[in-house]
Amino acid sequence: MYWNTIIVSWYRERCEMPATEEEIAAKFMELAFRYGYRRTSVEDVARALRISKKTIYEYFPSKQALLEHALELSALGQRRRVESMLTEVTALGRALQVVSIALADVRSFYLSSPHEEMVEPPELTAQVNARVFGPMVRELLAQGNAAGELDVPDVDTTAAFVMAVGMEAVRMIREDPSSRPEEATLEAVRRLIAGGRTPAQTRRS
Repeated sequence: MYWNTIIVSWYRERCEMPATEEEIAAKFMELAFRYGYRRTSVEDVARALRISKKTIYEYFPSKQALLEHALELSALGQRRRVESMLTEVTALGRALQVVSIALADVRSFYLSSPHEEMVEPPELTAQVNARVFGPMVRELLAQGNAAGELDVPDVDTTAAFVMAVGMEAVRMIREDPSSRPEEATLEAVRRLIAGGRTPAQTRRS
């Protein structure tokens, strides 16, 4: 048994498959979403990828650094996905689509696991989304102002209010997946951005 253990260890050390920075971060996020950040260790990632912990620490000095990179990587992929789904041509229309996609993602998440007691995975999702939806809304408001489609005096504050309205809808869906706050949320967002006016009315004012 002793020699078998030695042979297995020797084989694993010499058969370590190379892993890129992105592969390590992606695997970490996959495990963190499944088990939670606190329950996911660097050793878990190393075991899943069949690499050594030393290899991971060559890329990331700490678990927190690994998390930050994983969040940025996930946010990049999420943003590309959202951008590929936008079909509206106006800044207002695209901003509303961004919010709609975010709420659809939330509903899909909670409906897919209605009985699971999860705390950290939703927190990780929120951190990824904060790097995606908030910046996208701010950029679209600025673009709308520049193009003359919108007249938003304070882009940052308006974007923050939009996100706050969206988070309230998220809370409602989380507490009661049968609730339907989407329509009212989108109308509230539209009024925040356009002041109750259509883009054409905003341009004429």
